[in-house]
Amino acid sequence: MNQITQARATWRKYVEEASRKEIKSPLHIGLAASFTANSFIPFLGATMSSAGLNPSIEIGPYNQIFSICVDYKSIFGAKCEVIILLYRLEDIALEEIQCYLHGDSTALERAIAKLDFLLSALDTLRRTFGGSIIVNLPPFPTALSVHALNLENPYGLGALHRALSTRFIEQVRNIKGIHLCDFDAVQRECGIKNSFDSRQWYLYRQPFTDSFLFEAGTLLGRMLVALRNPPKKCVVLDCDNTLWGGVIGEDGLGGIELGDEFPGTAYRDFQRFLLYLCQKGIFLALASKNNETDVWEVFDKHGGMLLKREHISAWQINWESKHENILKIAKSLNIGVDSLVFIDDNPMEIDLMRTAQPEVHSVLLPEDPADILFYIRNLALFDRCEVTEEDRQRVGMMHAEKQRKLHGQNLTKEGYLRSLDLRLVFFQVREQDLERVTQLINKTNQFNLTTIRRSLDEVRVLTQSPKHRIFGLRVSDKFGDYGLTGVVICEISDDHSQWFVDTLLLSCRVLGRGVETALLATLASKARIDNASELIAFFTPTAKNAVAFAFLRDHGFQTTDERRWHIKLAEVPAFHPSVTLVQDESDKIESPT
Repeated sequence: MNQITQARATWRKYVEEASRKEIKSPLHIGLAASFTANSFIPFLGATMSSAGLNPSIEIGPYNQIFSICVDYKSIFGAKCEVIILLYRLEDIALEEIQCYLHGDSTALERAIAKLDFLLSALDTLRRTFGGSIIVNLPPFPTALSVHALNLENPYGLGALHRALSTRFIEQVRNIKGIHLCDFDAVQRECGIKNSFDSRQWYLYRQPFTDSFLFEAGTLLGRMLVALRNPPKKCVVLDCDNTLWGGVIGEDGLGGIELGDEFPGTAYRDFQRFLLYLCQKGIFLALASKNNETDVWEVFDKHGGMLLKREHISAWQINWESKHENILKIAKSLNIGVDSLVFIDDNPMEIDLMRTAQPEVHSVLLPEDPADILFYIRNLALFDRCEVTEEDRQRVGMMHAEKQRKLHGQNLTKEGYLRSLDLRLVFFQVREQDLERVTQLINKTNQFNLTTIRRSLDEVRVLTQSPKHRIFGLRVSDKFGDYGLTGVVICEISDDHSQWFVDTLLLSCRVLGRGVETALLATLASKARIDNASELIAFFTPTAKNAVAFAFLRDHGFQTTDERRWHIKLAEVPAFHPSVTLVQDESDKIESPT
């Protein structure tokens, strides 16, 4: 069964099951296009349902994008959480494109004006709709009097397509919260001949082949999954015949394959991809059955080695079982085992890992080194719609954490805390913080009172609500910056006397340093300024957030049902005097005595 058939079967099964019972927590999606778009649904829906999301997809009327932007509720209803709008340049500016091809020098300006009208409509939708909005980047126009291989195309239709696409990308960036899906890239992946179906277009106004629909629908699904589910956090790598060809313990430094000739070039290109992941904030770790000195000799001395020691955040290089070593790697990085991706060339090691640690996503490398890069990079395990500054700094933060641990080995806890020079900045969240705030909301499990998950666009709506406050916390010390590591979301009572804590979370890497107490103290300070007298925190127990329960209990919160906790602001405890706490980068807060 090929991928297209499989995806349709997956969607049919989902629809049949959904018809027999009510869908739990459905994600309501509205999909509309300048062409007939029904054929996208199986591929979009199969990708989402396979990832554990429950889509409910409604198709909007044909070629009514502008009407939907003005009044989406009349078409998709108030429950709609995602709107996907798809268009082709030839559907919105056909006359202008034809005039341009006939030599009309003003046609480009008129086409840009129509594109700007679409952008204006999207801006209207963004200001009235609080959910996620996805719009496509248009593919190369088809079914016209010229095609992609016309000799004049570099200065003709190709130039027009590039100009309009560039204009759209530049301008859509000014509308916060619009996510772009690159249909132009899908068309290049499939090839124009394999993307356009002339018969479907003339009969049904549906212009795409099954191959294009599958790739584009899958890409849309991946985007929606990435907006709601966190990516994997760490790649755990074998070394021999994975990072290089050959066995270092047998072939020696000069005998392994890594460099300017195949197959060494294939392994080097794989390392380039791993560096790309590292720069996106994905940890790299080693799990190798080897002598540790042999492995580090490759990292330190081999001229073809692109990965260096500083890129590796954790390692277990020994002769013990990899499925046991991988637990040590997860613990050292303070992340869940389900956040790991294990890559190895040995089928036996992959089978053992899948049996012993099924939460780990295990990937068997292709036998031919030439296939490694192209296979691995097609995995959707590390999908992110946006990469934040904290993502880019994460690997460096991990190295700073190791320095902290070495520093504290011979100190008492009190002495260690005083030596850190902790500085906390508590601030009201701004637009530039929303990506990172959303990441924390969706991936923090341990110190998280409610584990309520929200999309970026849902968080953005809350920042605009007069009844809500969203705060962020940045932490740094003498070893470096932890980044944005804490989030608090509060709903304010009508008389402002009570602040209801909907979300309170901290990254686990700052726990145990007095940060929790300081966060509570500054939140109480903000509430007190607003004339509040009490904090009411909601708690939802999970298998992982016992530490959040202990926080409520140990900081003086009282409860009657373990789900609703309260504390008078006057009873909030003082934080450690070694912590410097400021609000909004300017106002230093003294710890009460």
